[in-house]
Order: sequence, then C-alpha cells, then structure tokens
Amino acid sequence: MVDTILNVLQQSDLSSAEKKSLVSGKVQEYLNIESMSRRTLGSYWDGATEEQRKTFADLFVKILEGTYLSRIDDYSTGTVQYLKQRVKDDKAIVDTVIVSKELEIPVQYKMIYDGNAWQVFDLVIEGVSLVKNYRSSYGEIIRQEGYDGLLALMVEKVQTMESAM
Repeated sequence: MVDTILNVLQQSDLSSAEKKSLVSGKVQEYLNIESMSRRTLGSYWDGATEEQRKTFADLFVKILEGTYLSRIDDYSTGTVQYLKQRVKDDKAIVDTVIVSKELEIPVQYKMIYDGNAWQVFDLVIEGVSLVKNYRSSYGEIIRQEGYDGLLALMVEKVQTMESAM
C-alpha cells in the first residue's frame, strides 16, 4: 500500500490534484473499514443501528482520506523504511519510518488478516493511535449529542473538506 501510494506521489509530471485523484480510493483497498469503525466507536458500536454504522464507516473513510490527501505534497518526496514486523495469529504490527525532506515520521500499521488479505485497522503516527484519537473525540460527541449529532458533524466536516479540494 505504502509503496503504491508513494509511487503516485513521486510522479513529478502530475499535479497535486491529479495525485489526489489517483490516490483517492486506493487506500480503502488496504483498510479494514468495519474493524476500524468498530474500534473507533468502541463501546458505542453496539448501540448504533446498522444504518448508523454504515453511515459512520462511509463518513469516517472520507474524513481520513480528506485529512491525509490535504497533506499530499508533504509526502511526495518521501521514502519509507520498513523496520520490523511482528505477526501473531491473524494480527500483525509493521513498524516503518517515513523519511521526507528533514522529517522522520514513525508510522506503525496494526493489521488484521481477514481470510483473503492483510488489512490495516489502526495507524499509530508518531506514537498517537488514529483509532484511539478519534474514539476519544467521537465518544464525547455521542455522549453529548447522540449518534445523529456525531453523524451531522461528520457530514459537515466532509463537505468542508470537499469544498476545499
């Protein structure tokens, strides 16, 4: 996944918009969206309806994609160093470092084998778990405004991101 995306980002003949278009959607092939969504909502997952779960997952992917695509130029000169991997049963952790210009960004991929392929269910970037970070903020919103309040805020965020692209 990382190499595929970096190959697109490093094509100097492509504009930033073209790179975003090519990368958009590719990442989803490598993510276990259901597992990521379930872990992000944590204990709130069980209280959500199937429709709320699906809507959450769809919006969550768009937010993740929008967040990282907005920084696409930051990574276009980067390389990835693979440090180590640990596999136990159907789970794996892969440690990498993205080296870009003067930055070194440690990224850990937490993965699950779903029977067909390894898929990412969490990213830990510079020691911060993406899932735990969103779980904390989304849990607070659900407590205060319910699922519908969270989904409305997520729709607003997606619309803001799409209008900025």
